[in-house]
Amino acid sequence: MKITEDILKALQNCVNGVGSVTEFSQQSNITIDTITKYLSRQTRFIKHETWIKLQPLLQPYMPKNSNSGTMPRRKIPVATKHLELNSDEKILLDAFAELSKETREQKLLEIVELAKFEIKQQNEGS
Repeated sequence: MKITEDILKALQNCVNGVGSVTEFSQQSNITIDTITKYLSRQTRFIKHETWIKLQPLLQPYMPKNSNSGTMPRRKIPVATKHLELNSDEKILLDAFAELSKETREQKLLEIVELAKFEIKQQNEGS
């Protein structure tokens, strides 16, 4: 992901909101060195694996009209639990982010209904 001005400002504001680069590093599970390189513009791109960790934390700080490869705006606390995604999950998440808001909402409802059906089937089989 290219580090745009919007992403850089969001990162600076997020770090300030948490209190320090050290605190942000601990909460995001990204090294202090890496965060410092982004903030000081020593690098122009964020690795995909790192962006997956950063994006949910930066999203509340992104401008409303920004489309910097981000998913829909939502409130996410800075102290989120780090999740490990496999390659299929990463591909699915990236593809999902490209869908329109209406399509995302529709697909989420479909997935929830599928999950409910699967749980019901499992409970009936037990």
